[in-house]
Amino acid sequence: MTKKMMALFLVLCSLCGMVLCAPSAAAVSAQKKTMLPYTSLNLTFHKAEEDSYACTVANNKEGYIKVTAYNEGTDYWMMVYAKKTTPANRYPVITVYREENGTKTAVKKFQIVVGKFKKIAMSDVNINKGISKRIALENFYDPSYKLEYNKKIIKISNTYRDGKKLYPTITGLKNGKTTVKAYLSGTKTLAGSFSVRVGDFKAGVKKDCQNVTIYYNKHIDARYLKRGTLDVSRVINHFHANGVYSVKSSNAKLIGTISVAKGTLNPKAVKVFGKNTGKVTLTVYEKRGKAKATKIGTIRLTIKKAKDSEVYASYRALDNEGIFYDNVISPGESFDLKSAVVKRYLNKGKAAYHFAANEYTFTASSDRPDVISVDENGICHCHALDFADGGEAHQIRYKIVFKDDSVANGSGQFDIIEKDAEE
Repeated sequence: MTKKMMALFLVLCSLCGMVLCAPSAAAVSAQKKTMLPYTSLNLTFHKAEEDSYACTVANNKEGYIKVTAYNEGTDYWMMVYAKKTTPANRYPVITVYREENGTKTAVKKFQIVVGKFKKIAMSDVNINKGISKRIALENFYDPSYKLEYNKKIIKISNTYRDGKKLYPTITGLKNGKTTVKAYLSGTKTLAGSFSVRVGDFKAGVKKDCQNVTIYYNKHIDARYLKRGTLDVSRVINHFHANGVYSVKSSNAKLIGTISVAKGTLNPKAVKVFGKNTGKVTLTVYEKRGKAKATKIGTIRLTIKKAKDSEVYASYRALDNEGIFYDNVISPGESFDLKSAVVKRYLNKGKAAYHFAANEYTFTASSDRPDVISVDENGICHCHALDFADGGEAHQIRYKIVFKDDSVANGSGQFDIIEKDAEE
């Protein structure tokens, strides 16, 4: 059939109302997607809610990939799981169709290339007998790891996953060395391996912890300030099960210390907090049993001033649900929001730490003043229930500007109840 005859045929078909059902997949170019075995790929995309999609997979008789797909509202959910490496020029092709009145129209096309399996590099570990250490293992594969090792030398427990990393805890049981092999769970595929040596390694201060900065603000006990303390137990490398760790400061007036109890992953040590700003050198000591304490390293500690807004943030972090969750209000009642915020988030500690009234300004507002309004003194007045006249829930916002120009913001909603429901 010539081009002219084909054109005439199409015109006649159109005039007669005929529908041509020739495959349209070729009109859609395939997007190339590269994966590794044992990984998944999310190919979900948006669609019109009334549309119904389906998909087919070509070149996949050997089961290189597995595809799960379904319609849900305005999304077409599609997950691809790579099972094994694809040979050259034999790549699975996923074609997504729109189905309507028995007609299938290709809307998307994906060519999936599954590469070769790659082993993951893992670092060797040295650990003292009788102590535990949590390590991080990279894992960009979907299955977790099954770890095989000599259970007489070490114990591995409490493994959890966070994103692309696994965090097992290793405990040294007796001196020796073992290789830990990490297999992908449910397979015989070795993802990587590392060695663990259990012995009596000398304790010291970690290299990246020899210069440390903590913060101080006169309006809060530094023990409760975010970034206000240094836990010495966290900076010791190769601590011992019977070790106790202490510090001596070059200026005792600048720091205070409190004891830290021995835990599963840390030794008995001290926590250092600032009493003022400045710089000191901390000499770190280890005492094992009845032996004399020995120096194991030094820490150059800088104590900087924390912004006043960090005082607010530190107290707020200790308050769980907060002011709005803890208080209810009824139409006709009032609540002193400013006093509540100042008491709980500014002047919570001893009087010596409190902010003076001229060290900050407090303002508050409501996006539904017809439900709850806020006056210039920070007092909230309730006028109606949230759902009156079908309105949206109210939102109260407050702002604290400190004398040092730092700013703290807070917001929330009161639980509004009818007065006769309070009982």
